[in-house]
Amino acid sequence: MNRTEFKEIINTSKERTWDVLFNQYGDIHIHNPTMIKSNYLNEGSKGELNAVRHCEFSEKLFLDEKITEVNGTDSFKIVVTEHNLPFVKEMSAIYELTAIADEKTEIKMISFNSFSPDFMKYLMKGQMAKSLLKHLFGLKYFAETGKIVNKDNYTEVRKNYP
Repeated sequence: MNRTEFKEIINTSKERTWDVLFNQYGDIHIHNPTMIKSNYLNEGSKGELNAVRHCEFSEKLFLDEKITEVNGTDSFKIVVTEHNLPFVKEMSAIYELTAIADEKTEIKMISFNSFSPDFMKYLMKGQMAKSLLKHLFGLKYFAETGKIVNKDNYTEVRKNYP
């Protein structure tokens, strides 16, 4: 599995960041500009161990992710259980939150993935990294402002937000 690590500083409390990222797990589309829609599966209604969400990137591309590990409000792991993303074989991620001040949280996302055929990792790595960086920026923007970021307003928000 390929491993890639991303970090973002969010100017909110760890509790607020956890609330947006974990407790509102099924609503990732309100802060991830690469997704058009998301929802809980299996009658879920909150982020918790074994919660599964369905994420749509377009009318054709989707993935389903399950929370497989939770460590208090410090970290959690998600595993992609089903998807139709081209060339992607397996995907998972670990989110780690660290309070670095009262209203400042560092979020670290460690992404794991594999591709088929394997050489596609060289072509897909940059594209996936861009998507994950947009996700973390969108999380930061939403947690700090309460305003939704999506594919339609992302460019303008990114250009004008400090």
